[in-house]
Amino acid sequence: MLLIVFKILAGIIIGYIFWKSFSGRHEGERLERSIRPVIFGYCVHIHHWIWCTILLIGLTTGGTTSYFSVGLLIGSIIQGLAYRDRFVIVYKPEDFEKIYAKFK
Repeated sequence: MLLIVFKILAGIIIGYIFWKSFSGRHEGERLERSIRPVIFGYCVHIHHWIWCTILLIGLTTGGTTSYFSVGLLIGSIIQGLAYRDRFVIVYKPEDFEKIYAKFK
């Protein structure tokens, strides 16, 4: 049991540190690395915490025993939810500057 907890905690720490170093320091930075398709004239920002949540659900419902991977995804989700723009998901591309100006 202690080994399982260690694997999950190690994954959480590494996942958090990875995204902290890979993502922008502030909201709106490094968006060129983001998945933001334009659909019907709206930009849909699929934040890393969203797709990590989907992966986590898939792993856990698929019966995975990879506790490190579960921890890695949890750490990634926690780090992504720490951004103030975490719920800015759908917006018009021309509104980008106005939306992100409030986070500066």
